[in-house]
Amino acid sequence: MLSIEGRSAGGLLIGASINQAPELFRVALLGRPFVDAFTTMTDSSIPLTSGEWIEWGNPNEEKYSQYMLSYSPVNNVQKGKRYPSCWLTAGLHDRKYAFLLAFFI
Repeated sequence: MLSIEGRSAGGLLIGASINQAPELFRVALLGRPFVDAFTTMTDSSIPLTSGEWIEWGNPNEEKYSQYMLSYSPVNNVQKGKRYPSCWLTAGLHDRKYAFLLAFFI
């Protein structure tokens, strides 16, 4: 059983990994993870978002929306699936990550 750790965009990788193969991991450490890629990237009022469309794609465009939904961790959590234990940290006043507190509690 492995542990896995990532922060910010690395947290997106961790979230996608534990969604795809949760049985591989015993624990996941996610530091301010970017787990809602789809919703976050659709909101151009969030700092850095529109500037990152070049790298991530703009989910407001059909050619990117389904692709982003396919890996966005928060959009792929499955009810009844056994996930590894997760330790999450978030910035309370960080608009990009504060929702995690409500999502995972």
